[in-house]
Amino acid sequence: MKFSRKSLNELINIKHIQINTLASKLTLAGFEVEEIMYIDYMNDYVINIDIIANRQDIACVIGLAEELSIILDIPLKDPILQTYSGNYNKNTYQQYLINTFHNSQSILNIAIQHIKNLQVFKLPLWLKNYLIIHEIKPSETILDIVHYIHIKWGQDIHILDYQSIMQEPFNIKLINSIQLNQANSLQNINKTVQTELIQYDKKTIFTNGYNINNKYTYKSSSSSIIVFSTILDPIYIENNIRNRTSTKHLKYINKSYFMKAYREAIQLIAQFTNSKAQIEYSYHRKQLKRIINIHKNLIYNILGPLNNQNRAYTPIHIIFNILLQLRFQPQYDNNIFTVTVPPHRHEDIQRPIDIIEEIGRIYGFNKFIDNLPAKNQQSYISDNTQNIHKIRKIFRDIGLHEIKNYSLQKYSNKKHISLHNPLAQDQSHLKTSLLHNLIQTKEYNIKHRNKNIEGFEIGNIFYREDGKSFRETTNIGGILGNTNFARQSWSNSVHELTWFQAKGTIEELFDRLKSSIEWVSITQNNYTINTYYNLNIYHQKRSALLYNKFTKEHLGIFGELTKKLNDKLNIHHKTYIFEMNINALSQTIRKYNHLKYIIKPYSCYPSVTRDISIRLKFDLNIAYIKKSISKNNSRLIESIEIFNEYEKIIHSKKEKYIGIRITYRAQNRTLNDKDIINIDKQINNIIHDYL
Repeated sequence: MKFSRKSLNELINIKHIQINTLASKLTLAGFEVEEIMYIDYMNDYVINIDIIANRQDIACVIGLAEELSIILDIPLKDPILQTYSGNYNKNTYQQYLINTFHNSQSILNIAIQHIKNLQVFKLPLWLKNYLIIHEIKPSETILDIVHYIHIKWGQDIHILDYQSIMQEPFNIKLINSIQLNQANSLQNINKTVQTELIQYDKKTIFTNGYNINNKYTYKSSSSSIIVFSTILDPIYIENNIRNRTSTKHLKYINKSYFMKAYREAIQLIAQFTNSKAQIEYSYHRKQLKRIINIHKNLIYNILGPLNNQNRAYTPIHIIFNILLQLRFQPQYDNNIFTVTVPPHRHEDIQRPIDIIEEIGRIYGFNKFIDNLPAKNQQSYISDNTQNIHKIRKIFRDIGLHEIKNYSLQKYSNKKHISLHNPLAQDQSHLKTSLLHNLIQTKEYNIKHRNKNIEGFEIGNIFYREDGKSFRETTNIGGILGNTNFARQSWSNSVHELTWFQAKGTIEELFDRLKSSIEWVSITQNNYTINTYYNLNIYHQKRSALLYNKFTKEHLGIFGELTKKLNDKLNIHHKTYIFEMNINALSQTIRKYNHLKYIIKPYSCYPSVTRDISIRLKFDLNIAYIKKSISKNNSRLIESIEIFNEYEKIIHSKKEKYIGIRITYRAQNRTLNDKDIINIDKQINNIIHDYL
């Protein structure tokens, strides 16, 4: 929304503040300034501000002026203009008006006044320029005053043609109209919406929150008019106007300015049409006060210490003065601030955190430390979560794709958990196994010519235990098999994945997890089996049950897919599937509390290698030979490796020889001549001992 600097200066003295400084202050306070324009022929600046949804109270000049008064701590000028003189004494009709609107659910404030003997309207130049700055084309009618009041005060003024009503005084009657919304398709419940109408002689003049009936609206030829204005209850606006085509009254107006805006409109109409205003009628409904209590420690915890040398918290007297600036009528007692929220801020100030945000906004968020708190300790990660990360990495390293599927499926039996109101029939039950969706994924990819799809899925399954209680577990499932799995050489043709190769893939997982698993045939099983596993999809003679080697707890199944299901996939190779319970699998992992590794520094000096051939006696072990070599001067021996073994027949007698490579290296120096001589001497002794 665009605001003129001159129009703002009429309400608050900001002449001494540079326009860029003003824009910066607004930005720091949470209002985005989109652009600043200078209008040469008017010698005025226009600020375009993006009004956020919860601050519609500043979508008018007086609202922004009041916000600037709080931000800059500058008092407002008195906005009350010299109102047109008239008789404002209460009479019987005034009492009737009060009685009429006392039971209204929509109207908080209403004012009505009759103006007659309208003459030719003369639009002053200042008002014309005011409208042009705010991108409104003047109509040279009383409606220009209506637009002006709306821009300045944010208040809607309604003008009726008195001749169309033909009744004096303006007699109104408030009725309630009950409308039914369309039935809720999910819960089949009718919701009632109450819309209030202002009627005369059973004719609707005005629907609260909507436009006036066109039959009674002001015309340029009208010589007598009815001017009235209302403020509607926010609850009524929320329930009846939001999410509809009408956008009127969506702003929450500062109700303390209601009569000031209305009387300025009356004064301008009477002044520029040289007319006479009749008795004014008004009604104001009292609203409940919103009081919020905030402990000072909560303010300190949220905002934190100040960004200064002392790192102290905001002093109490500064917080108190900020709350005064915000017109919150604060009181402080026993470390607790008690604030009364102004009526026009009821929509965005509802909780203590909203008050704290206002304190930080006015004081300046840049004055607080914005560093994140130091991380004192590492968060705990459960064993299951760590194992899932390991399993995911192992299978990805092997070359499997990770697959994600919905937790819903179509098929059902007694173990399945059904949904009460499914969106579709093929997603009407929670899945009891990961394999059904994995097989469907394989089938889908084959149809789209993505043939070599081997993947795994980690997800939750749901089932009934003993037909009563519900259970949820985390499983891992997979599907393997393709026609181009391996070949012995480039000259040989490729062959499909075999049962043992697929089993080796699963065993690699177990080896890298350090799991102790026992493989048991389905047909020769003597242990218990988890009932939620579906054995019918496995080939009975080419499948195995997986158990904890120590506790004999059943953790999963591995096997070949049945021929019927394999043929349904329309593939020419065997398919292997598996499913395991991750929690049960975690119980099989061996944990080591100690390591037998020896850590020593790596030498940066060159090495010397000697290769020797030793005739090995048949009663000697190679470990004994390595131990004998290391016995003398072991600090210089870095490694002993066997690189060859061969047999030789001498005089019809078999003799066995081994080739040993000994590497010498010092940790802190280069080997010298004396070291080399000793090394050669050792080698000669070794050869002599074993010849």
